[in-house]
Amino acid sequence: MKKLFFILVALGALVLGSFCWQANAGSAAKLQQAVTRFDKPVIVHGVVLPPGVYLFMHDDIAMMRGDACSYVYKGDAQDKDKLVVSFHCTPAERRKADSFVVRSAEPSPGVVVLREFQFKGDTEAHLIPTP
Repeated sequence: MKKLFFILVALGALVLGSFCWQANAGSAAKLQQAVTRFDKPVIVHGVVLPPGVYLFMHDDIAMMRGDACSYVYKGDAQDKDKLVVSFHCTPAERRKADSFVVRSAEPSPGVVVLREFQFKGDTEAHLIPTP
């Protein structure tokens, strides 16, 4: 009888522990967003963004699933009709950002290609894949 009781207690602890782990993993996932303005055309994942205001979003849950997790919208609000480009990024460790940061390259004069972005307060940057 004691053996059965011990086994039931151990199984209960395992089940309870797995629920706690899943709850903690879910709370760590987040949806981040930031608005920025480009003064000249910028290429993001093969798409040319004309000068203007853009909303950058990142969804950790979509990233964990392997889906497109990064979204860029024209304007300062999430509007499915204004989605410009989406892609699955690659995380990269960086120093903590004091503000929203975009990093780019200029492979030829006048052509600016966005390489990565990073949200304020994060040490994780999001690398943009080449299409």
